[in-house]
Amino acid sequence: MQNNDDRAQQNAAGWAESIAASYEAWQFCQGDLEGRDLGRDAKRILKDQGYDGTNTEDVLEYIETECRESPLSVEVREGWHSPGDPNGPEDFMVLLSTGGPALRLRGDLDQYCQPRRAWLEHQDWFKPWTQFFGGDSDALLWFAGLFWFGE
Repeated sequence: MQNNDDRAQQNAAGWAESIAASYEAWQFCQGDLEGRDLGRDAKRILKDQGYDGTNTEDVLEYIETECRESPLSVEVREGWHSPGDPNGPEDFMVLLSTGGPALRLRGDLDQYCQPRRAWLEHQDWFKPWTQFFGGDSDALLWFAGLFWFGE
């Protein structure tokens, strides 16, 4: 029987792989992966969209739209600052799944409300949020960058 930690980690690993595949397919369409073999999941994304080298913009739009529509919520919060200081959001959270198991993408924002660091956290029933140490950090940062965190 599978325990809660295993389920939560498998959920996080699945999402991390999916985000990484989308990022890899996106990079390929941008011309950033010259001469490099694509992973199976990135190839599947391109094949499913009928990528033929002439429809790059359509495939890029599909990848970005699919990623933007996958979260359940996108939230920001401000950190500690002196009263009257003009500060904006400093942290973000993108909720990817709820219940048992739940998953969220967390991170820090720079002064322009752009993600500067991102990581996954998972949770299952009656367990605290725990950082998931798998996944491609560049892919997570790219995924977070698809969202607007400003006012």
